Amino acid sequence: MKHGTILVISHGQFSGVRQSIVSALRSKGCEVIEEQFTLRVLKLRTLYLLLMVANALLLYGTGFRRYIQRTPIANWVYSKAHQAFIDRHGNINAVLSMPGIFLNFHGKKRQNVRYGILTDHVNLLSKFAPEFGFSAPERKVSGVWNRVERAVLAAQDYNFVMGRFVKDCMVRDYGIDPERIAVTGSGPNLDVDAERDGIAKDYSRKNILFVGLEAQRKGLPILIRAFERVRERFPEAHLHVAGVEGVSKNGITYHGVVRGEPLKKLFYDAQVFALPSYREPFGIVFVEAMWAKTACIGTTLGAMPEIIEDGKTGYIVEPGNADMLAERLIDLFGDPERLKRMAEDGYRAAKKRLTWGRAASIVSACLLDGASGDSVEFPSADLETS
Repeated sequence: MKHGTILVISHGQFSGVRQSIVSALRSKGCEVIEEQFTLRVLKLRTLYLLLMVANALLLYGTGFRRYIQRTPIANWVYSKAHQAFIDRHGNINAVLSMPGIFLNFHGKKRQNVRYGILTDHVNLLSKFAPEFGFSAPERKVSGVWNRVERAVLAAQDYNFVMGRFVKDCMVRDYGIDPERIAVTGSGPNLDVDAERDGIAKDYSRKNILFVGLEAQRKGLPILIRAFERVRERFPEAHLHVAGVEGVSKNGITYHGVVRGEPLKKLFYDAQVFALPSYREPFGIVFVEAMWAKTACIGTTLGAMPEIIEDGKTGYIVEPGNADMLAERLIDLFGDPERLKRMAEDGYRAAKKRLTWGRAASIVSACLLDGASGDSVEFPSADLETS
């Protein structure tokens, strides 16, 4: 692997991904220059903002505030700002933009500099997702924006995605060359590692952990219905809910938004991590659960079947099927040895293929060595747990 300089332009923390990938790239010997994206870099910022608002009003009417970044004018403005950051740095080998398509420059490229984005979502994933009876604001994004997305994706030298689910959408729905899409996977953003921290779990206990900020989309009501059945069989079972506020009762404890050491403790105390989500383009929280030696239950949607090996590192269930979810939980709690085996298999699988070091190797191989996306993507055999 060549060493070189990568300019990383990011908007916010991207759920902790920015810090994780930057740190891993540096550990691989890459020089990384970080820029936090802002429109303040533009001299005529007020004028540009007015143009963005006008375009959003035209496309979305009174709901323009939610979609102000999803217009052709917004893309043009963000591209100009993006280019201003690039112009600050003369001696770079690559530009990595993250997150979100709307941030990414797709104008004139600097010679001998490779351009890439790192994202875990594109809008057509939401538009084409099955309906499950609750509002999905992403569905209202204008088709004009989807054409902008396609142009931005096509203009990159590389598009980095965490799971094959997003890659398949880029190829199928946006017509992007698969050799310019690399699947990186991810590591945990939470500093969790059960073996490093000497965690000896008691798998005869029956603690379930849910982590998510959106109760409905993440399937919390379904999990609660399933948990009621679990409690009929195992009255000592307990459900811990992180990220959502609620009234603790009937074996359910709501912790609200939890980060850092308190969240790590919840992972270490749990025997099962359950997130019966209706939409999960990747799901780093499953990776964190696996690093905590916690068996996972997700659904058949999105990238969850890529992360969880059904029957080996956990289970995948039909979305919205509380009975199936309850049966899987009851099966696991009824066989602590099998539960322990699944959790340990998940930990070994995560250490082998779900690390930020591996993701950084893929990014640097493409941006600095010029490897194709297909040549660095995980081969199928490598998804097996040894």
